[in-house]
Amino acid sequence: MSNGHGSFIKRTARKVGGFINRFARDRRGSTYLFLGITIIPLVGFLGLATDVARGYLVKSRLQYALDAAGLAGARVFYSDFRDDDIRMYFEANFPDDFLGATVDGPTITPSEDGTKLTVTASATVGTTFMQLLQIDTMDVASETEVTRKAVLLEVVLAIDMSGSMNNPAGGSSGTSRIQAAREAAIELVNILYGDDETKELLRIGVVPWNAKVNVTLNGSTFDHSSTTTQVVPTFTHPVTGASQSVVYYANNSPVPLLDAPQSDWRGCVYHQYADDGDDTNDADVHYGPTSIGSSPRKDWMGWEPVKSAEGEPVSGRTWVPGSGWYYHRCSMAPTWGNNECTPCLSHGITPLQSTKTDILDAINELTSPTGYTNIPAGLNWAWHVLMPEAPFTEADAATSATRRMRAIVLLTDGANTGMWGDSYKQVFGTGTGSPPRAPMDARLRALSDNIKSNEVTIYTIQFANSESVVTQLLKDVATGPDSPFYNYAPDADTLSQVFKEVANNLSDLRLSR
Repeated sequence: MSNGHGSFIKRTARKVGGFINRFARDRRGSTYLFLGITIIPLVGFLGLATDVARGYLVKSRLQYALDAAGLAGARVFYSDFRDDDIRMYFEANFPDDFLGATVDGPTITPSEDGTKLTVTASATVGTTFMQLLQIDTMDVASETEVTRKAVLLEVVLAIDMSGSMNNPAGGSSGTSRIQAAREAAIELVNILYGDDETKELLRIGVVPWNAKVNVTLNGSTFDHSSTTTQVVPTFTHPVTGASQSVVYYANNSPVPLLDAPQSDWRGCVYHQYADDGDDTNDADVHYGPTSIGSSPRKDWMGWEPVKSAEGEPVSGRTWVPGSGWYYHRCSMAPTWGNNECTPCLSHGITPLQSTKTDILDAINELTSPTGYTNIPAGLNWAWHVLMPEAPFTEADAATSATRRMRAIVLLTDGANTGMWGDSYKQVFGTGTGSPPRAPMDARLRALSDNIKSNEVTIYTIQFANSESVVTQLLKDVATGPDSPFYNYAPDADTLSQVFKEVANNLSDLRLSR
């Protein structure tokens, strides 16, 4: 407030005081005296009310601006531009010189564990009438605290382990794609856990995949002599057509098998798919053991274990004179040089865990990628790990009254490729030329539709591969075609930012104060 305006008020007050004094000396009646006695406090109270009302308006607007800024900042908590966003939202909602106020702030304070964001600011407001009482300014302050609320959250990381993940990732780090994927996934876990070793309302699982999935428990050892059977209602074996009333269990996997695994079984299974020209009786886009179709009906009461003679590396090869091909014993499919057909990964499945160290250990073990890219395999088994029904039962089976979020984070650097030793038994590819991706892509889309209808959020990450067909496919698979659900990461640096954004989106926000 200018000095001239203040002097005007004081001169006016002196004139009013003189007027009252003259009224007080006038003997013509007591009315003037009473008026003179009461008018000064009356003017004071009216002035006080006016200044206080201005202060209240400033404080209210200050609180509104802080709330908006805090929510905006919490949505991008781990981004480099978080503080800039907070200031931008604050200034947009608290204009310069609002009611003549001078602002100090906002001051931004994130908690050490990354769960809370506190934003404070204060303002100084000039007075008008209160200057009569020698009060020239009023100070108001506000604070908002945004809590990144951890609801019941269950997440499965489905990481591509095909051979191309050995290639350079690009970017400033100079690392391989699998190393970049490990580091980004570890960053996501650390964001979700903060400094805590365990969180009651957080579980994370890991599903490595290439052309198929090793469905054993990661780190376990297969003992053929410990294979067990379980009696089930009689069903028709979907591959052999034989009548059967048992399923088999390896000692190191909860997955029911249609046949007893061989002594050298490495842990992989085929898709629940029959190459009979009828797509309605396949269970590869559905969840769990089930019967599909009507004529003929397929009773998929388990999964067919991969045999060593089909799809797993077996030493030895045969040269075919005049053809330029070596035929490998693993599947008798032609390959060049010493390339084997797609092996079963040595990495098994890590079911949903609550302990951060166990999850980080499983991610750190993801080394030596090999084989081809069968995206439906990775997504299908991520779904099975995520849900509470068998074969994996670590997920929470709480009632619908419990607030819960389930999500799959799928990372791949390739396109669907039907090759030797995949979980479709080479039906969608021969290994020569460009593999026919359309049938596999259609199955992936159908699978993702079923998963999303099951209230599961799918995040897809297209890494170091700009192929437009893959882009459209992964956009269709994701919960939404844009970030944060679909993301393209051309290099390791971008991949790190993508995983941070996904981690942020996996947390709910609420204004706690």
